[in-house]
Amino acid sequence: MKHESVKQASIPELAAAFEKAAELHGQASFEGKHRAANAQYANLSAAGRELRTRGEDGRSALTQLLRSSNPRVRLWAASHALDFAPELAEAELEHLAQGPAGLVRLDAEMTLSEWRAHTRSD
Repeated sequence: MKHESVKQASIPELAAAFEKAAELHGQASFEGKHRAANAQYANLSAAGRELRTRGEDGRSALTQLLRSSNPRVRLWAASHALDFAPELAEAELEHLAQGPAGLVRLDAEMTLSEWRAHTRSD
């Protein structure tokens, strides 16, 4: 999403863009397509950042993505929700970290490790 379109998008549009970008990022990462993964990372980061700035409704849209059937979407939603919904986000990351071996599990483990190290040092 372009910067202008992110600012003008509705909360449901931002949530859909976040979800799509998380799915595509995971797929590109799995396939070793790093340029495509980087582009999707930029899209999901922009959508996630904008959702967090939209108040309770935007943050609620992110926490609703924790119920996605796609573990990649749940992983990214949890990582974006850590600052405002740490209990929900940590619980989902712990669940993903117990899942099957792969990128989602590794990313969940690393995200939890970094988050916990950061919160202990504050």
